This record gives sequence, C-alpha cells and structure tokens, in this order.
Amino acid sequence: MVFYSCAEHKLLSEPAPRRLAELEESRGELIRVFETEGKCIGVWAWGCCSFPCELRDELAALVGKECAILRLDNRYHVREVQGHA
Repeated sequence: MVFYSCAEHKLLSEPAPRRLAELEESRGELIRVFETEGKCIGVWAWGCCSFPCELRDELAALVGKECAILRLDNRYHVREVQGHA
C-alpha cells in the first residue's frame, strides 16, 4: 500500500498565483501564506498572488489581517491597513 502526502493542493478551476504588475496593489484580508516552488504565495478571498520568498515572514505576520501590498520600482511595499475611525 502506498500513501501520498500533499500539503498543498488546488482545484483545476483555480487560477494559478500571479505576480503583481508594476504599480499594482493586492489588498484585502490575507487568509493564508505558504511557500511552493521557490515562491511565497499569499491567499485572499479573491485569489492568490506570488511573491519573493523573502516576504514570507512579513506576510505570515499579517495572516487574518487587512493588508495591502504594492509593487513599486520592482520592490514590494507591505503594510497593514488600519480601519477608519
């Protein structure tokens, strides 16, 4: 008997994670972060984006929070979005 372990899976209908274009921002509640194939994947309710692995720890700290990630000058600017008073 053979058992296979798969930590990550996706349905065929799910789009592949994409990289942000220059001046593009991903924003919303970050649901999950994981690493695969040398990339860090951030998951939101609306979809997922691929980031450099160096951002994994910074993004992991924002899971469950509203955040915004802006790609500007080929760098990623990560911030928690504060609610309006």
